[in-house]
Amino acid sequence: MHGMRRNIGRTLVAVLGLAACGAAWGADTAQFDAANQLYEAGKYDEAKSAYTGMVKTGPLSANLFYDLGNAESKLGNSGQAVADYVRALELEPSHPQAKANLDFVREQTGAKVATPQWWEQALGMLDANTATLLMRPAGRTGPVITLLICLLAGGYAGGCLWEATTQSAKAIVIAKTVQAREAPADVAPVADILPAGSEVLGPEVRGPWTYCTLPDGSRAWVPTDALEKLKQT
Repeated sequence: MHGMRRNIGRTLVAVLGLAACGAAWGADTAQFDAANQLYEAGKYDEAKSAYTGMVKTGPLSANLFYDLGNAESKLGNSGQAVADYVRALELEPSHPQAKANLDFVREQTGAKVATPQWWEQALGMLDANTATLLMRPAGRTGPVITLLICLLAGGYAGGCLWEATTQSAKAIVIAKTVQAREAPADVAPVADILPAGSEVLGPEVRGPWTYCTLPDGSRAWVPTDALEKLKQT
């Protein structure tokens, strides 16, 4: 197990040592290349500023968030890095480097994330191409098969809608560690301790405190400045 972790660590160092190959789709190539050169020169703070500027002006891409996550990781901002890797995977679920780095950073911080239900895992295994094939008629099919295909297609569409809604209501802990409390007060009992990169759901911002669902399914209060919503509204 320890050997595996060392191998993962070496992989992450190798991945973090390089910016994403090629420019972000649709982005200004010269601007993206300049940001990558700053990163490769070890000027991570400047590279972060450059990537952040491109995020603000758009268009967005998985590579752009991946590179921003790498810069944040190099600067020691594990929570911010996790948020950026998650955003990269929202745009490109099959991005292997973003997935590897996300898993590694969360392992290093001990981040807490809700365990996906079996039906969530099944949805992740059923990609859009597979769903398209299921929805495409293939010769003669009996009524039972046709019904099953319709149910699968409907379930996939509903699952995608659910996933989009859930992702829009997620937030990442960007503080090094934060105490979730049973009431919006520093003296309230501690409900849980969340390391950087932990994920909460349904954040309801109420001034300096945010009410949200913790990874264990309970509801508690977290300081608003310790969180970053994945979808800014």
